[in-house]
Amino acid sequence: MKNFQIKSVLEQIATEIFKMSDVNKAKSFINEFITAKGINGTDKQVIINNVSKCTNLSAIQRYVCNSLLKYEGMSLN
Repeated sequence: MKNFQIKSVLEQIATEIFKMSDVNKAKSFINEFITAKGINGTDKQVIINNVSKCTNLSAIQRYVCNSLLKYEGMSLN
C-alpha cells in the first residue's frame, strides 16, 4: 500500500499567492483554484467569502497562513 501525501488546497496555492503583487489577481486565482477543486461545498464557500473580504494582498497572505496553521493544528486560541 502506498502512502499518499495529503496537502490542503491552501497549501497548494500558498507559494503562488506570496509571489503575486496584485490583490485582485490573487483573489481571482484563489477563487478559480478553489472552485475547480472537489472539496466540501461549505468549506469552499467559506474560503471564497473570507478571501473576498480581504482588502489588500497582505490580508490575503495572512488569511492563507492562519488557515494553514489551523489546518495543521498549530493555531493559537
